[in-house]
Amino acid sequence: MRAAPAFELQITPTRGERLALALLGSLCACVVTTWLWSHVDAAVGPAGRGALPWVGAGVGGALLGGLCGWLLAPREAATLSCCQHGWMLGRPGAQPLPCSVRVRLDLGAWLLLRVRPASGGRVSWLGVGRGQAGEAWHALRATLFAPGAGAEQPGPDEGAQA
Repeated sequence: MRAAPAFELQITPTRGERLALALLGSLCACVVTTWLWSHVDAAVGPAGRGALPWVGAGVGGALLGGLCGWLLAPREAATLSCCQHGWMLGRPGAQPLPCSVRVRLDLGAWLLLRVRPASGGRVSWLGVGRGQAGEAWHALRATLFAPGAGAEQPGPDEGAQA
């Protein structure tokens, strides 16, 4: 069996990815605030408080969730590389750390990767698109989907997967 090719990939979160996280945060917060408001409104009686408070709760929750999603989305670039020694993740101003990488979502032209440092640090989630990866796209996919690439043990936050 041939070894996977060595490559290095600069990953910078795009504005579209940050916007998608903001929209997801907005939607989740809107659902939760309107659900909570339904309990507050039901305590008043069958007539409730009217439609305006419902709209206010939903819009307020959506704005707060969208703001949180936008502010908490990653902004700094990361360098993901693969060589004979395995995967390495580098951040600006820090030494590259050995890590394990698993694909969590494959949309053909875009991948969501879960990166777990070997030292047991904080898990990172990276989105990589074909356009962003450029010539490293084929090497990245070949390495990620090579036989034995997903041989890592499940972490404490994961169940056994078939």
